[in-house]
Amino acid sequence: MDITRDFTDELFKQWVLVHFCDNRGTIQSSDINNVTSLSLANQNFSSLAGLEHFSMLEELDCSYNQLTVLELSRNPNLKTLICKENLLLSLDLSENSELEILNCSFNRLRALDVSNNPKLVKLECHWNMLSRLNLDHNPSLKELSCSYNAFFTLELDHNKLLERLECSNNYILHLDVSSCMNLLEIRCNHNHLTELDTCNNPKLESVRCFNNHISKLDFSQNERLQELYCSENKLTELDSELQSRLVRIQFGNNLIFEPDISISGVGIFQYDVSMSCYTATLTYKGQNLVVTTDASTKAAMDQLSPVIEEAWKHFDELCEQTLQVIGKAHPDEDVNGLILADVVFEEGGCFRIGYDAGDTPAGRLYLYASFNEKMDISDALIYETY
Repeated sequence: MDITRDFTDELFKQWVLVHFCDNRGTIQSSDINNVTSLSLANQNFSSLAGLEHFSMLEELDCSYNQLTVLELSRNPNLKTLICKENLLLSLDLSENSELEILNCSFNRLRALDVSNNPKLVKLECHWNMLSRLNLDHNPSLKELSCSYNAFFTLELDHNKLLERLECSNNYILHLDVSSCMNLLEIRCNHNHLTELDTCNNPKLESVRCFNNHISKLDFSQNERLQELYCSENKLTELDSELQSRLVRIQFGNNLIFEPDISISGVGIFQYDVSMSCYTATLTYKGQNLVVTTDASTKAAMDQLSPVIEEAWKHFDELCEQTLQVIGKAHPDEDVNGLILADVVFEEGGCFRIGYDAGDTPAGRLYLYASFNEKMDISDALIYETY
């Protein structure tokens, strides 16, 4: 049967003719009724009229086109649908009960009904205009990405298999993940959360909840947690054990305060809320010198204080060693013209002394020499530009 007239978009029609019809000029239903996969991304199509004849279609990628409508009611075998980066205002999936993967991100959807898609495993719908998402009929869902929408609530009571949740940049006031015991990753940053309870998520590895209004976090039941980003909240305390256990942690700009630490013969170190660490501005040879540490708690600073005190006693000698290493690496440069910039102490007792080498095409250049906990210098310099 000749179905050529059903393909109203000239570009789509020509694409089908080239790929399935040997350029003979007409499209027969027999040419395409056994096709199971279509990759139509970035073809500048404005319509996929005729798609209904691909009755065996299981995979469709029509992303990066100009589609405003996508009719899928006669594609009941569809398992994977990627239609991101179009102009879709609506999406009817009521006849696609086999659907497992859906990516409809970067469209103009105001509603999305997935109640007839019980096999859905992965759903990406970020960057739309959605205000509600009912997931009660999607028990197989493992990955959900719905960031950059207009959600105030997100109900996950029936999604016990969920492993990855990304719902950042919405208006969510409350997020209950207690039913999601397989959860590995939460990204709920830039919302309006006042609490986040992860006690029922023992497999959790990563949490990004920065830019909320959270006042307390308890990760005592999350032994697998590896990274935490919780800056820009209202936390007044954070378990110090986390800082040594986690691979990555950021918690700046909260309400966490640590007492000042006075180091004999050196000066007073204060807790910098924005940097989540102790710093000091000391006077050395009549000039201000910024000293930064990796210590983010009083306990950590107490351990580091003897190292700082000992290094300060020998600081003239350490600076001289630093200039010698720089001079050896750059024999044509006058190291006497370099300006002492800063000192950085790490929690393990190692530290760096940095000199300002001036402007370069890549930015302002700083040269650092590294010392171990025994104050032995390394011959390898560290170069940083800002």
